[in-house]
Amino acid sequence: MNNDLLILLSKFAVAARKVIGPVNPAKIVNDKAYASAIFERINAEADETLLVLALDLQNRLGMLDTKHNNAQEKYIFGPRG
Repeated sequence: MNNDLLILLSKFAVAARKVIGPVNPAKIVNDKAYASAIFERINAEADETLLVLALDLQNRLGMLDTKHNNAQEKYIFGPRG
């Protein structure tokens, strides 16, 4: 875990505490079920700033689905070819 992730995690924990109550940062990193439950509560109740922090944290923890759309894989050539 690098320093940037620790800073982001602490900012998220402080901001989330104001909205949904205390959050365990170590448990977010180690327990996927706990993390997904916290992120669901944030998505339902949070403001824009906390949502951006949550999305960035999910991205860095590898929790976001980044699969490509099937349309992008299907149409790899231009209109002529």
